[in-house]
Amino acid sequence: IPLGEDQPHLEILPEVIRNYGLAVQYGHQHIFQSLPRLLTLWFDFGSHIKSIANRQISTAVANIMAAMAKALPSYAWLTALPQLISRICHTNPEVNTVTNHIITHVAEAYPQQALWALAAVQKSLVMGRKQAASAIMNTLKKHCTKPYNRKLYDQFPSLCDQLIRLCNHQPPAKAKSFSAKKDFAALVRSLPLDVMMPVNTGLTLTLPTSGCTERQHQPFAEVVTIADIKDEVELLPSLQKPKKVDLIGSDGRLYRFLAKPKDDLRKDNRMMEVASILNGLFAKDPASRRRNLLIRRFAVIPLTEETGIIEWVPHTHGLRHCCQDIYIADGTYDKRTVNMTVKKIYDGFQGKRKSELLDKLLAMYPPVLHRWFLARFPEPATWHNARLGFTRTTAVWSMVGHIVGLGDRHGENILLDATTGDAVHVDFAFLFDRGLTLAIPEMVPFRLTQNLVDAFGVSGYEGAFRRACEVTLQVLRVHRDTLLSVLETLVHDPLVEWVPKNAKSGAEEQENAMARDAMATIEGRLTGTLLGVSSMPSLPLSTEGQAHRLIEEATDKNNLGQMYIWWMPWL
Repeated sequence: IPLGEDQPHLEILPEVIRNYGLAVQYGHQHIFQSLPRLLTLWFDFGSHIKSIANRQISTAVANIMAAMAKALPSYAWLTALPQLISRICHTNPEVNTVTNHIITHVAEAYPQQALWALAAVQKSLVMGRKQAASAIMNTLKKHCTKPYNRKLYDQFPSLCDQLIRLCNHQPPAKAKSFSAKKDFAALVRSLPLDVMMPVNTGLTLTLPTSGCTERQHQPFAEVVTIADIKDEVELLPSLQKPKKVDLIGSDGRLYRFLAKPKDDLRKDNRMMEVASILNGLFAKDPASRRRNLLIRRFAVIPLTEETGIIEWVPHTHGLRHCCQDIYIADGTYDKRTVNMTVKKIYDGFQGKRKSELLDKLLAMYPPVLHRWFLARFPEPATWHNARLGFTRTTAVWSMVGHIVGLGDRHGENILLDATTGDAVHVDFAFLFDRGLTLAIPEMVPFRLTQNLVDAFGVSGYEGAFRRACEVTLQVLRVHRDTLLSVLETLVHDPLVEWVPKNAKSGAEEQENAMARDAMATIEGRLTGTLLGVSSMPSLPLSTEGQAHRLIEEATDKNNLGQMYIWWMPWL
């Protein structure tokens, strides 16, 4: 319920917040539902205080939150750190003070993880956010009593500066790689560091088990720090020239990252937070746990609002390459002529029925992805498990991707894990229905082209895929408040593409109409009243009805025929 002025339920708000806090204090079973809801209620109420009566309620709430800040263990607050950081410039002074106190408290307890979470805010284009983050860092340095932490606070800013330089580095036009020792001598000289390697295993928090006391609990595995960097940094051939960087950990292992310039990785970061919470919810739901539904996660670290680093996902192959290799082996695909042939067919079908265009291309490139699974997993039981894993992970990504408006699902952004068969999605630049704003709008809710359906087995998208879609939608609907709380952070820390060019960078919290519209669309899809792509509101459908409608739209030949040529709807 939106918290505005003069609403009768405001009187019970202090008690509601206190009980949410107690639910977290006395157990962690519902922490991913209770804590985000507690913070959302507190932040929203703090933004709408005008009357004297509400100020009295505000004082009561502030006292409860100050007590909660001390009572709850630091690792509990760490689960909601992105939500806290997004409100670092809250307009209410009381809320702002307690929020910054909690962030400081968490950063003192878990500096390695918190510093990476705060990295982008310290370089924010919004001056108020930048100043608030700097104030927190200054407080940490001022009250630091541990020599190890003091060393960490000194090393981290210069490491971030060097990584930002690395992301934005522009070597000669035809270069395929460059030397880190030559072009980034300062970074190489600074190594080894005490800063944690920013990988998913080091950033993923483990909650205590029933037999473990809070003082005994270690929420993170042993920290692996950055020891060295491999000299050769490879340039990838895409437009923005991202770099493939190999760092060597204190454990002697090699950790690969993608350093990306000119991309707002806060979307990717938020998507990984959603994945983390959903994996927890999937594990608790009997139907999804039975099917082992999950989303593969990897670390995404925004360094500024336009640069960042991404953990490389090992043992994966792009969907396009998996299919293309088989077509080449069959002699039906010639790299030199295929693009010209397809372009000629597209140009010849201007103004005609799009389904006819797709039929012609489908006949040229029959589905072959099932053969990739047969080649990779020759043992029958392993093959069956890999195929089932692919079917279910594709279903999860299809439903979650549609809910959050994920587009640009071409053959390079869907990866297949060669060890498990799972589908792994990368590159979330086209989140929140951005695909609808393209010159050729994306007309399908997710990718469900012939090769994907082919890999599901003889039943196609019936059976395992459809049922996994329904189970995923059910979990998303039941826990929609939790999901909305995570995504709500983007309303208060809006993406670069949502902020007008002439917007002032003030200290006030940014409210953004485009962000609010995106949240309203997500809420409509979670209730089943907004169906498909750019649909008008309707009566709510059941999860089965919604899944059926989305599968129909995703496989409709007229929709696929309208997709951009190099999205490759025939693949």
